[in-house]
This record gives sequence, C-alpha cells and structure tokens, in this order.
Amino acid sequence: MRLLLFYLVLVIAQGFLAALMTPIPTPDLFMIAVLTLLWRIKPWQLVLTAYGIGLLQDVMGAGVLGVHAFALAGAALAASLVRAQLTQSGPFERSLVILAAEAGKWLVLAPLLVWLSGSAESLVRMAAVASVETVLTVGVGLLLLPWSAALLARSRLLRKELL
Repeated sequence: MRLLLFYLVLVIAQGFLAALMTPIPTPDLFMIAVLTLLWRIKPWQLVLTAYGIGLLQDVMGAGVLGVHAFALAGAALAASLVRAQLTQSGPFERSLVILAAEAGKWLVLAPLLVWLSGSAESLVRMAAVASVETVLTVGVGLLLLPWSAALLARSRLLRKELL
C-alpha cells in the first residue's frame, strides 16, 4: 500500500511541479519512477515497464502519443547498461545511473523533436531544457531513490526470487 501511495505521489507531484515551475523545466519524476525498479527487475522488463509508464505520461499530459514512451524506454536501456557495470549502489553510483538515464532519454528525444518540429533549430532549445532538467532530476533522484529502495525492501512485491 505504501509503495502504491509512493508512485501516486510521484504522479501528482509531477503535475503540481509542472504548474508551479512553468517557465523552468521540472524534474522528470516519471523517469525516477522507472529508475526505482532498476534494481528489482530484469532489463527487458524494465524497458517494457518504462514504455508503459511513458504511454501513461503521454495520455495524462495530452502530448504526442509515444514520444515519452520511447524516451523513457531509452532512459531505462541506458540506465540498465550503466547499472550492469556498477558494483555498489551509493550516491555516486545512483547519480551516474540517473545521468545515464537522462542521456538515454534525450538521445531518443532529439531525433523525435527534430522530426516533429521539422527543423534542427529545436535542438538548441532542447539543450537548454535538458541541462536544467538533468540537474533537477539528479537532485530529486538522489533524494527519492533511497526512499523507494526502502519501500521496495519492505514490500513483498517485485522480489528477485519471484520474478
């Protein structure tokens, strides 16, 4: 129950932060929700879960259907690749995973934004948005990932031996 409440608070907080910080990009709490599962499920399951969460984000945000889904799937893939190379899960390793996820997300979003806008000029604005969002997401992620790990450890859901 606490775990479900945690994810519900993330979704609601994403909406409130988007309204409060309108000119400034907000931290990507949907990506943080995906990264909470990084240490619990297999990489292919994580990519599929990230795609589903991204579709939920597209439907809730009334965006172009599939853009956030592909972006979060790319973030999950990049985070899984970096996570496979790490041996610990301290703050430095968590920040590397979040940075890799952000890089994967924006590498997938860049061609999609150019394709949807029809010009490469949108890449300049994308770089500004990506830099601010990355800094905020790393900061928020360093606070939320240990909390979610504690919630997942107490939960009977998503145990490695059950998957």
